[in-house]
Amino acid sequence: MVERTFFAEWVLPIVTDPIHHGYISIKNGKILDIGEQGHFPGDSKSVHNLGHAVMTPALVNALFHPDYPVADPQTTARGSFFSWLYSGKSHQRLSSKLEVESELLSAIKRCYDYGTAAIGIRTHHPDVSKHLEHSGMYSAVFQMVTGFRESNAFEIWKNRTLFENTDLTHFYHAGEFLFNLTPDVFRQIARTNARTALPISFMKDEELFFMKGQGRIYQYLLGKEDMDYRWQAPRTSPLRYFLSNAFAAPETIISQAINVNEEDLDLLQDRPETFNFCLHPRFDRQWELGTAPGQLIRDKGFNICLGTFAEHMNIRAEMRSASAEYGFKADEIMKMATLNGAKALGLADKIGSLEQGKDARIYSIKSATSIADPYDIILFTNERLHQVS
Repeated sequence: MVERTFFAEWVLPIVTDPIHHGYISIKNGKILDIGEQGHFPGDSKSVHNLGHAVMTPALVNALFHPDYPVADPQTTARGSFFSWLYSGKSHQRLSSKLEVESELLSAIKRCYDYGTAAIGIRTHHPDVSKHLEHSGMYSAVFQMVTGFRESNAFEIWKNRTLFENTDLTHFYHAGEFLFNLTPDVFRQIARTNARTALPISFMKDEELFFMKGQGRIYQYLLGKEDMDYRWQAPRTSPLRYFLSNAFAAPETIISQAINVNEEDLDLLQDRPETFNFCLHPRFDRQWELGTAPGQLIRDKGFNICLGTFAEHMNIRAEMRSASAEYGFKADEIMKMATLNGAKALGLADKIGSLEQGKDARIYSIKSATSIADPYDIILFTNERLHQVS
C-alpha cells in the first residue's frame, strides 16, 4: 500500500501532549511516523491537509451490554432497575437472540458514527460475534453464564459455548451478576479465562444479599427456583466476597462499582490480578443507582475505561457524562475512551493511541475555524468523527 501522510491543526497521540500542527504518516495499515509538521521529512506537496481538524485514535467502548435494552420510560419507572430485571418483559428480552442480534447490527452501524473501533460485549448470545467480526472491529466477547445452585455447576460449565479466537475477536466467559452464578463456576472462569468482566457493587440490593442473605435478590432467586439453600451469606461486601472466593481472572474488568469504598480498593491493590474499572455514568443515572467514586478509583491508580448499555451506544455522550458525573478532566476522559479501554480489552498493542507501529485506526473531527482546545471539540460538540484510515 502506498504511503500516505495527513496534516491537521491538532494530533492527539494520547501517550504524549497534543501536537499543534501535527502530521501522521501511514503505510500498510500501520502508523509509520507522527510528529510536528515542521519536522516532516517528506514532500509536503503529497500531503493530504485536513486543515482545521483534530486527528485522534478511534474510540473504545470497553463494555457494551446488548442484552439489557434501556426500558421504555412510559412503561417502567425510573430508579427501578431490579424491578425491570425481575419483570416478565425483561426476561423475554433477555432471552431473545433475534432481538439481541437486531440491536447489535444497529449498534455496529452507530459505532462507526461515534468513531468506535473496538468493543467489549457481555452477552448470553456469543454467536452474535460474527457480526462484529464482519464489521472489522476488534472485540472481546464475554459469554454470560447463570445458575446459582451449586448442584447445577457441572452442567452450567459443560454447556458453555467455546469459540476459536481470531485476529479481531477474542472470547471469554463471565457471570451475569455476582448473585446469580454458583461459586464453582466462577472459579472455573477464573482458572481458565485470561480475562473476565462483571458488574460488582452496583446496587444496594446486592449489598443486602451478601451481608444478610435477604431482600429482593433472595426473592428473585426463589422465584426462578435457583436459590441454593446451602449457601450462607458471607456477611461482607460483594467485592470482598468476589475476592475471598478466588473469582478474579488474571485480567478482570469491574463494571459500575458504584458502592465500592476505599478499603475495597486497597484490597484490590494488594492482589496479584490486574483490575480495570469500566464506568457507565449515563446508565447509572437513568436507573438512579448512584455514582461510582470515580476520582477515588483514579487516585488509587486503577485503569478506568468507559462503556455503554444497549441503546446507549454513543460513547462520546458517555465521555461528556464522565465529565459531569465524576469531574474528570478532558485529557483523562480521552484516555479512558481510547488507550485505557484498549488496555482493559487486551488491545493496547494494536489501538488506543497514535504511535509508530500501531494500527492506523484514526478519526478526525473538523471545524470551520481555528481550534483552541482539541479536547473540547471531541467531548463537547456534536460534530461527527470521520474515519481518516
